[in-house]
Amino acid sequence: TSGGGGGPSVSVDGQMLSLVLLVALLMLELKDKLLARHELEAGRAVQRALMPERCPRLAGWDVWLYTRPANDVGGDLVDCLELGPGRVAFVLADVAGKALPAALLMAKVQSTLRALATDAPSLSALAAKSNDILCRDGLPDRFATLLYFDLRDNDGQVRLVNGGHMPPVLVSAGGYHELQRGDMALGMMPGASYHEQRQDVRPGEMLVAYSDGLTEALNAAGEFYGEDRLRADFAGLAPLTAKEAGERILAS
Repeated sequence: TSGGGGGPSVSVDGQMLSLVLLVALLMLELKDKLLARHELEAGRAVQRALMPERCPRLAGWDVWLYTRPANDVGGDLVDCLELGPGRVAFVLADVAGKALPAALLMAKVQSTLRALATDAPSLSALAAKSNDILCRDGLPDRFATLLYFDLRDNDGQVRLVNGGHMPPVLVSAGGYHELQRGDMALGMMPGASYHEQRQDVRPGEMLVAYSDGLTEALNAAGEFYGEDRLRADFAGLAPLTAKEAGERILAS
């Protein structure tokens, strides 16, 4: 450019400066997104490591566990814990919300249950104590539903406690029926009480527990899988192994 008095002068093109600033901002935003993505992947790795590597064997029982987060990390908990010789606890919990906050609270639920389970005098006491801890140490407006099963070798009686979760379903050759409704979800109100349920499962029958991640799954047309489709799938499950039944529902 030219300047007055015969001396050189320099001016910066406004459009070029704007372009340089825009590129710099985009690079910073990309860096932040890559960092967030890396943190989510690390969180998913930790969450997967918290899941049981294998399902303990129980004489007389066939058990299959499955979970898959809809996002990088999720708020569903599927866990099992050996409480003693021939005795195993199975847990299905569903934290309200999604993504990282739900995953963090899920880890809290899991660690609380694992810390209390072996010494709890009853399932009712276990659920009540876990609820009080989550009310005290949890996140605002966050809660978790819970199904906790206590199974034993060669014993067809299932002891369970239900904290706000959808009831398990007992499937047999003659049809199916839901177990009774549960109590309040964990983390909503301190001092809540919970009652233990007992259900006999006879040879040839199957107890199915699931979270709303199943019934609220969407297909390509945006349709929910729904309770009706799930109920239709219950027909014919009883003769199958637990894994075969679970995979049939997933395929549906």
